[in-house]
Amino acid sequence: MRFKGSGVVLFLLAVLAFAACKDPENIGLDVLPAGEQMPIAWIDTFTLEARTVYYDSVPTSSASYFLVGDFGDPIFGSVRSSVFFKYAPTQTDYDFSSAQEDSIFLNLTYAGYYGNADKLKGIMTFGVFELVNDLGDSTYYSTSNPTLGDQIGEITFRPDLYSKIIASGDTLAPGLRIRLDNSFAHRILYESNTSSSEAFWETFKGLAVKPVAASMPGFGSILYFDMTDRGSRLELYYHNSDNSRDSVICTITSGNGSGLHSRFEHDYSTEITSAISGTTVAGATNVYTQSMAGLRFKVRFPFIRELNNLGVIAINKAELVIPVDTDVDTDYDLPTTLSANGIKGGDTATYLIDYFEGPEYYGGILDETNNEYVFNVARYVQGLLNSPTQTDYGLFITNLGNAVNARRGVYNGPAHPDRPMKLRITYTIIE
Repeated sequence: MRFKGSGVVLFLLAVLAFAACKDPENIGLDVLPAGEQMPIAWIDTFTLEARTVYYDSVPTSSASYFLVGDFGDPIFGSVRSSVFFKYAPTQTDYDFSSAQEDSIFLNLTYAGYYGNADKLKGIMTFGVFELVNDLGDSTYYSTSNPTLGDQIGEITFRPDLYSKIIASGDTLAPGLRIRLDNSFAHRILYESNTSSSEAFWETFKGLAVKPVAASMPGFGSILYFDMTDRGSRLELYYHNSDNSRDSVICTITSGNGSGLHSRFEHDYSTEITSAISGTTVAGATNVYTQSMAGLRFKVRFPFIRELNNLGVIAINKAELVIPVDTDVDTDYDLPTTLSANGIKGGDTATYLIDYFEGPEYYGGILDETNNEYVFNVARYVQGLLNSPTQTDYGLFITNLGNAVNARRGVYNGPAHPDRPMKLRITYTIIE
């Protein structure tokens, strides 16, 4: 709804404000003079502008889970992920003087997946590579691309997220188990310095696990790995000249400054590239979000400040309603929670003041009954009204957990013919 400045329209709006009174929650009435009850009006016909935009990058080196995979999404196109990490032996007193390698394995513990894990569509091929350079202590982002050295292993597999791993009598959580080249095990036995982790890393910089087969639309998945689980490790088995057998267990280095991180790569479909045209016309019917530093959308309320034409306004409640487009593919889970952030100049995201009121007030959680997400942005809208000369860059709507899940969603835009995105405002004219 756009307000214009003529006296006639102002009069009609004043009438509307009082005639459209309903019985919403009496939130915000503490701003009224003592003993007075003023009419509360409700409106949901504001003009909204929305458009889908790319997400530049997200930090992935402080994630809880790490993503590896190749998913051919039928709507969004192809997305791939790789993981990079350091590892080190758990002991420092090895004697490899007569050791002869037998086998070496890399285990990565599963923490979930997104996409396909069935027999026909779930098969993927991963390669394991040595890293050429040290993984430093800086923050790594989803666009990071460390230099790879020799490939030391490869596996074609279908994810099995339920069967436990039995390794030399030890029972580990379900995970991906990749046999590596024995030449790599030989080098660890005869070229490594195991007196400390730092000494070990002088020769062995780290490993990368990444998809290596050609992408197939509609196939594959993004796997989530718990790299801190005790089952995520390197296992080297060897025997000595007296035929005694032993092993070296190397754990994956994690935590701040460890260099552990994921890299995300997207190859978008025509549908997505058409949606990201830089105009609000493309987002009028549908907008999109995708994790893994994929997509988010901007939404603005360009005429919201014309509410000030009615007088001094107190915003009791302002709900941004984002319906899910239920007519598109629903085989893959929607984001459980979206995040609404303010935008500064230069597309810098900031927390909304409403965020600090807590999740029950702020919202953003998927309502599976109504197929929608609702944010309460009352304080944000009040701030727009109270600062009429301040530039309003709008809001970013993003998947929560962008670096640790692969979920995506398609939503109805402001001009959708059935259930459009809208802003519902309950307000009081106090002066």
